Amino acid sequence: MRFFTGRWLIILVFSLVAGAVQAGNDSMGLLVKTARQSENPAVRVSLLKGMLKGLEGQRKVPAPDGWAELSAELMAGDNAQLQSLARELGQIFGDEEAALKALALLGNKQAKPDDRRAALKSLLAQQNPGVKGALLDLLGHPELRIDAIRAFGKLPGQGADQLLKHYPGFSTAERRAVVETLATRKDLAGQLVAAIEKEVISPGDIPAYTARLLTGMLGERFTRVYGALREQNADKAELIAKYSTMLDLPEAGKADPVYGRAVYARLCGVCHRMYGEGGILGPDLTGSNRANRDYILLNIVDPNFDVPDGYKMVVLKTKTNQVLAGTIGEEDELKVVLNTVSGREVVAKVSIKERQTLPISMMPEGMLETISKKDFFSLIKYLQTEKQTEKPKP
Repeated sequence: MRFFTGRWLIILVFSLVAGAVQAGNDSMGLLVKTARQSENPAVRVSLLKGMLKGLEGQRKVPAPDGWAELSAELMAGDNAQLQSLARELGQIFGDEEAALKALALLGNKQAKPDDRRAALKSLLAQQNPGVKGALLDLLGHPELRIDAIRAFGKLPGQGADQLLKHYPGFSTAERRAVVETLATRKDLAGQLVAAIEKEVISPGDIPAYTARLLTGMLGERFTRVYGALREQNADKAELIAKYSTMLDLPEAGKADPVYGRAVYARLCGVCHRMYGEGGILGPDLTGSNRANRDYILLNIVDPNFDVPDGYKMVVLKTKTNQVLAGTIGEEDELKVVLNTVSGREVVAKVSIKERQTLPISMMPEGMLETISKKDFFSLIKYLQTEKQTEKPKP
C-alpha cells in the first residue's frame, strides 16, 4: 500500500471498500489495520477518505475490527482532518459518542465554518434527529446559512416556517436556496405555493428549472399562482439533451475533477466564486444546486433563459460618457456598487446620466462549444464536487 498516494490510493481503497460492503465481509478490517500501522498522515487521510467514499449512503454499518482503537488514537491526536474523518466514519459505524461530538462541533460558534459544515453533512447523512434543533441557530450565521437552508429539505418533518419568516432579509443566493429547498418535497412545495399566494415569495424568484419541477409535482396548483411556463428555445433544448447524453458515456465517469478545477479557473473563475475562490460578477456557485446535471447544463448552455433580478446586466452611462456594465453589488441613496469583470466599481448616483437594466446575463453563450470533450467532462465533474479538490499541478 505504501506505493500508492493521493487520489490513486483513494481510488484503490474505494474499490476495496465497495467490494467489502457488497460482500458483507470484514475486509474493511484490513484497511483499518493498514491505517493503524501507517505513520504517514497523508496515507491515513487517503485510507479514511476511501472508506467514506465506499460507504457513502450507508447507515449503521457494523464497525470493522480495530476501528475503536484507531478512532480513539485519531481523536486523541492533533490532526483536525483525521479527527473529522474519524467522526464521519464513526457515525456510519453507529458510534453514539462520534455523533455527540459532531453535534457539539456543529453548535460551537468558535469552530471553523468548514469543520461545522462537515459535521452538519455527516449528521444529515445519518439522519441524526439532534441536528434539527441546531438549524434555526445556523440561520443566524451567514457563512453557514445556505448549508442550513438546504438541510431543511433533508430532514423529514422539518417545516418551512422559519425559512419563510427570514426570507425577506435573505440575499439573492439565499432566497434561491430557499426556493430550491422547498421544491425538494411535496409537503414543502405546498408551503411554497402558500408563500407565493401571501406575496412572501414573488413568482419571479422561482428559477425556470425549479418551476418545471414544481409543475410536475403540483400541477395546476402551482401554475395557478406562478403562471404559464416559458418555452425554451428548441435549439438550446437540443444542445442540453446532447450534452446530457454525452455525460452518460463511460469516459465522463472517469473524468478528473482536479483537472476540471483548472478548466473552471480558466472559463468560469473570472466571474464566479466557488469554495472561496474566483470573481464576484456572477453568483457564488458553492451553495448552488450543482449536484443536478440538468441545472448545470441549463445555466451554461442557456444563461439568458432565466436570469434572477440580482444578476441581470446593468449598464450605467456617466455624465462624463463613461459606460460601465455589470451586476449590482450594493446600492444606497448615494451610490451604486457595480460588480464588473475587472472588479468593483463605485459610482456616485449624482454622476449617473443613464441607467438601463437588460433582461440578460453577463455570462456568454456557446462556452461548451469552445472546449474539448476532456475539458467538458472534467469541468462538470468538478462542478459536481461537494468539497474543494487538491490544486492542479502547473
